Amino acid sequence: MPSHPYWYACVLGIYHMEVWLNNGSQPVKRNLKVLFVKWLVDLQSYKCGMKHTRLPKITFMEESDPDMFRFLNPGQVIRGAHLIPAFASGCGVSSIQHGTLLARPGGELDDWEEYYVGM
Repeated sequence: MPSHPYWYACVLGIYHMEVWLNNGSQPVKRNLKVLFVKWLVDLQSYKCGMKHTRLPKITFMEESDPDMFRFLNPGQVIRGAHLIPAFASGCGVSSIQHGTLLARPGGELDDWEEYYVGM
């Protein structure tokens, strides 16, 4: 169970699509809006909150996790969050192999290993 009540994701893309839905009868054309996201998870071993006087700390899911990337309905998003890189943890390759990928917009080569969630 997460130590805080929210799920966090990095939005990699916003897509507007025209799709045909077929529910067994006549196909219907619909406009569909989705977010392509890369999920972050809280660090289970990290003690945070008011009791510990620390901000929550999160990191990207492991590359081996099949749920690392997902499409998300924009209506499920509550709000944006300010994520602060945990500079002491450095940049690295623990979440995704080094290199330019769709998952790193703007030509970035590495992700920060961990982030603090601004409150």
